[in-house]
Amino acid sequence: MFEHENRSRWKRHMRRLTPLLAALALLIGAAACADDEAPPPSDGGQAIVAVAQQQEQSTASPARAEPVEQSEQPAQQDAAEQEAQQAQSWSAPQQAVAQAQYQEEAEESADSSSYSRPQRSSQQRQQRSSEQARPTPSQTTFRDYEQLEFVSTVEDDTATFGLDVDRTSYRLALNWAHQGYTIEPDSVRAEEWVNAFDYGYELPSSERFFAITSDWMIHPFDNDLSLVRLAFQAPELPDDTPLNVTLVLDASGSMDQGDRVEIARAAADSIRRGLSDRDRIALVQFSDSVIWEQVVDPTRPNAAAARRSINQLRPRGSTNVQAGLDLGVELADEMRRERPNAYNYIILMSDGVANVDATDPFAILNRVGDRDDRNPLRLITVGVGIENYNDYLLEQLAQYGNGWYRYLSTPDEARSTFSRENWLALSRPFADATRAQVVWNPDAVGAWRMIGYENRAASDASFDQDRREFAEIPVGAATTVFFEIELTERPR
Repeated sequence: MFEHENRSRWKRHMRRLTPLLAALALLIGAAACADDEAPPPSDGGQAIVAVAQQQEQSTASPARAEPVEQSEQPAQQDAAEQEAQQAQSWSAPQQAVAQAQYQEEAEESADSSSYSRPQRSSQQRQQRSSEQARPTPSQTTFRDYEQLEFVSTVEDDTATFGLDVDRTSYRLALNWAHQGYTIEPDSVRAEEWVNAFDYGYELPSSERFFAITSDWMIHPFDNDLSLVRLAFQAPELPDDTPLNVTLVLDASGSMDQGDRVEIARAAADSIRRGLSDRDRIALVQFSDSVIWEQVVDPTRPNAAAARRSINQLRPRGSTNVQAGLDLGVELADEMRRERPNAYNYIILMSDGVANVDATDPFAILNRVGDRDDRNPLRLITVGVGIENYNDYLLEQLAQYGNGWYRYLSTPDEARSTFSRENWLALSRPFADATRAQVVWNPDAVGAWRMIGYENRAASDASFDQDRREFAEIPVGAATTVFFEIELTERPR
């Protein structure tokens, strides 16, 4: 919407952010461009991009309309810091506890802050006219991440969050709308709607860093506020590192609904076809347990056994995600040990409706957790289906499994998403554990609120820690974050 409908408004109102930001820092765990022979370790070789935004003394009118690419200066992080050392050995339950602690800290900060704005949006969300009311799919599971509130800059001038390139929330809502369903409010993760579009950001001048675009405008819906956009664009890099891919396919009875099996089969076969002879693939099918006759040990992508297993995907029984991932991780680790110079992906295709053994994402990850951060196993989740669908399980498995989450609505979309060109772009990581920290200038900004990223927001202290919930960013990918801010003085 900003790219087309509001282009003229951005050009009229965009200003340099220098007076508003005290500092902007971007920390990445590892850049994939370091060495073609081996993927870089995610717990070392960290690069920091820090942009110091000093308030300008000049009174000249900042009337530039074009986005500003910030200068980038690398620096080394002190690896001996105690918090970073502790983070390297964290398990999934500890991460879950930390996430709860972050939320608690944020709630305490909000309670202690003297700043508040009228809560009009929540009332507006609750107003739904009878002619707008449509049915919602049954047996769907989402997590209600409470909308972040405005924060007084005097009380807290720093926003810390993990970057996110997922866009599943938008694709899921689009499919619901096409099927005539009402969008479930809990399914909306605003950052995934924002990141569903290509804004045409300029690529960075260096292959080692992100390009940072920053601009602001008068809020289109509230003249008392301003809207700030920060964008992070990864470089496009040639990378011929081989891939180890383990497909974990849900063959449970719930996959019999609609064309879920056809979608999963199309995606799996498209991934297989996109791999080269230098890559390796393994397959696991599961229902209430592993379907052993369909298991394929690591092999070449064009092997008859791999093609046969995909073609014979059939729904049956209950859903034991734990059993499928247990074996998937075992096969992936076997490939990693035999081929240490390859990137490692585990791709779970499912409707997420786990009902046998562990059904909570953190319990599942604790059992299958990868302890080797030097060359991590990256868990990608691919969701299919409308009714009887568990978005929360799939989203959290990907977030805490060092991967990303996609939703597919048709077999054609599956083939397109995982075409060779798209799949190879998605499977080349530029950075691991990527997070950003924004510090607002209290002299210019009275209050601020981050739009979306509710389950990516983190404590300021976590910025120096490599945590799995901080996202992987593929080469060439861009991520955007919007802030609503209240200026101490109205712009002239």
